Amino acid sequence: MKKVLIVDDEEDILTSVKMLVDDSGYEAETVNSGAKALKALGSKKYDLVLLDILMPGMSGKEVLEKIRADPKLKNQKVAFMTVVQLGKQGEDSIQALKPVEYFEKPVRVGDFRTRLQKVLG
Repeated sequence: MKKVLIVDDEEDILTSVKMLVDDSGYEAETVNSGAKALKALGSKKYDLVLLDILMPGMSGKEVLEKIRADPKLKNQKVAFMTVVQLGKQGEDSIQALKPVEYFEKPVRVGDFRTRLQKVLG
């Protein structure tokens, strides 16, 4: 079973996205900070990381920069979840980090499942 790590500082988002991922036939785990995400990635293999962009402490962009800089993690599939419009400059700087997908929050169930299946194969 493919494993998905969900990273978001909002408990209700973690709960709802975890249910969607589980119901889609994947195994989901959740953490509520960038630091915890990096720790989890250091000890386990995930097929996908769903990463919130705006989090206190370490942003999703900073987490992905650390992932891409780590030789063991640099090829990790990461998709962003965001509620904000990034604008051209913000989008370009994030695109350079090669996320595999963007999901808008709140997620739309049918669209989310279709795109999740496409990313995970």
